[in-house]
Amino acid sequence: MEGGVHGGFISSTDKALVVLYAGHYHPGGACLPSRGCYLVYDASSNSLHAVPQLPDRYSFSALGLGAAILSRGSGNYVLAELLASKTSGSPDGALYLWHWPNPKGQWIRNDVHLPPQVLDHAYCIDMAFSYGDSSVCWVDLLTGVLICNLLSQKPEFTFIPLPEGYSVDVSDRRRPRPREFRTMGCVNGAIKFVAIVGYNENIDSKDQMIKNWTLSPDLKAWKAGNPLAVSDLWSSKSFRERNLPKVAPSFPVITTTESEVIYVMLNDVDRVPTRNFWGDVVGVDIRIKARYMLRVEPTQSKVLHSTKFIINNVTSLYPELVASEFSAYLYGSKGCQVTAPPTIIV
Repeated sequence: MEGGVHGGFISSTDKALVVLYAGHYHPGGACLPSRGCYLVYDASSNSLHAVPQLPDRYSFSALGLGAAILSRGSGNYVLAELLASKTSGSPDGALYLWHWPNPKGQWIRNDVHLPPQVLDHAYCIDMAFSYGDSSVCWVDLLTGVLICNLLSQKPEFTFIPLPEGYSVDVSDRRRPRPREFRTMGCVNGAIKFVAIVGYNENIDSKDQMIKNWTLSPDLKAWKAGNPLAVSDLWSSKSFRERNLPKVAPSFPVITTTESEVIYVMLNDVDRVPTRNFWGDVVGVDIRIKARYMLRVEPTQSKVLHSTKFIINNVTSLYPELVASEFSAYLYGSKGCQVTAPPTIIV
């Protein structure tokens, strides 16, 4: 773009592809024009595509930052953005599709009907990922997952609520940062949901539990996997021999290929009282001392690997964690692929 853009936010990945919001652009956002676009990076060809902003920016409102990308092989892809109508009545929303290659250089708009759970004003897209060869998922980590076949001539949506007892109503309070304690993704062809139960509920860290569920192929039922108590994780030999801090795990991440593995973050922090001019304590300043990423196997209550990250004065308490296999395509071949940890963006 003329003048360039600064900064960006990774929205989703699929195989060799990564899609970002570049600059200050957010679809369906503020009325004032914003500089930016979508950027699609293809690791297999080391190429970068700039995709223009959506048309009709004032007609629809954003459901979150949920640009979803679906790889079609050989560098081809479909980029999808889902927005809700700002007015009542039909249509409920708009599904915008950008097919690559794109000789006309235009977005295709599909007027769609959204499930009632999505029309709820509390619904917010926290993450997006591909599912199978033709579908993508938009996830509200407090409510459920919305699935759509992008290759259908008439796209329709299926809403799957979270496992019973794990939907959270935030209509009367401030919405938390659900990616601190929940995640979802497609692992070996199945949709998996992970929650650190108790993390956002004023429960002592040692009494929290990492739970996971896998959605059945017919999308009808969630099957619970092996839970892992944080106290069992702390007491395991693999945890103790690494001299890891006994702090609450957070920011769970799952990869596309490791069905029995969950990645979690440990933030070792100092809480330093802040004082006013008269020396009165008026708050607490949280400073990160160390950050670790753990590769955990819940069935064995075992830490398989840990990595300590270098901390500086701009390290955020809220890192952006993205699980991707795009690095396996960097040299144009997936034959040498190895299982890689999630990409860390701070």
